Amino acid sequence: MYIGDTTVSGKSRLVESLLMLGVMGARDSRLREVSAALSSDGACSVVFDGLPWPTPTGVSPFAELESWLTFVNVDIAGGPPPGMPHGLFLQTPCIDLGLVNVLSSSLEVIAWSGGQSWRRTFREGLPVESPRDSAPDLALPSSGSGLRITFTPDPSIFDPPQEFSWAGVTERLSALSALAPAATWRLRDEVSGREVSFHREHGLADLCAERAASSRPLHEPWVLNGRVGETQVDLALQWVEDPAGASILSWANLEPSPRGGTHHEGLFRGLRTVLRDRRMALGLPAVSRAFSNTALSERLMVVMSLRSFSIVWRGPMFHPLATPEARGDISRLVRGWMKQALESHPEVEARLLGLLRGPRP
Repeated sequence: MYIGDTTVSGKSRLVESLLMLGVMGARDSRLREVSAALSSDGACSVVFDGLPWPTPTGVSPFAELESWLTFVNVDIAGGPPPGMPHGLFLQTPCIDLGLVNVLSSSLEVIAWSGGQSWRRTFREGLPVESPRDSAPDLALPSSGSGLRITFTPDPSIFDPPQEFSWAGVTERLSALSALAPAATWRLRDEVSGREVSFHREHGLADLCAERAASSRPLHEPWVLNGRVGETQVDLALQWVEDPAGASILSWANLEPSPRGGTHHEGLFRGLRTVLRDRRMALGLPAVSRAFSNTALSERLMVVMSLRSFSIVWRGPMFHPLATPEARGDISRLVRGWMKQALESHPEVEARLLGLLRGPRP
């Protein structure tokens, strides 16, 4: 288990772990909005307009929630149930709640379901009686269910100052709005009054188009949603004229993976193969070194997400991805998809091959 550090970035990781609940709920259409607020006293509140996890018939969602918060009857060594994403620290976002509780000097949770409400207060991970527990219930969410978690990182564990990284949490919300586009993601700083909101209806395609807008893209985002074995690959791509704005963003199991890895190698291999094949099919002369990784990256805007239960990282900072089979799997997926895309857009293909024909030093 890797938490991070005890500085501002480490505290912000606790916020991220709660946001993973939002991803789980948004992907299964249980949530429409996730809101986070940063307070002047160093606390953070995250509000969900529904219960993020599935609630089996006959099982109390409140009992489940209390179990996760206290690690009672929880198998920490087990893997995530089928279809449930891995947590940021432990095997599911739900079980991560217990870790956030342990690392907080105070934590308050309020849940609503079936017309009922449930409230608990914790100090340093242990439940305590609080006058607020019997206070009048807050207004029931319009959806009929919801969850609010307010926590303060323990100052005996985390270093001052008592604040979170506004830039870091904002960047994470922006990414999650593309990775889980069914929901609106909001962040508010109660001290400065700053607010941001993200909603990307088309997910990765919207993020790709935003980032490529100033780079003179040759076409609208092309989208790939494919699966090889147990790995789901989703990406949006635009070829661009201006190398200055080109970039590749990727996530593996929702974790940023910016420093290359086997998935990037597979992407470049697949693109290089199909571009060489297309030149031959069109009767164009071969151009040596035109399709190097450097040459391709200067003309690409790509945002890519991988989901797999067997992702392996090199080192605790998750850089880079080291799953050997990802290279070949992604290469094959990209090759077939890009071949079809270029054949369907001959004008784009002609302009692209013209941009890539020059040799690179």
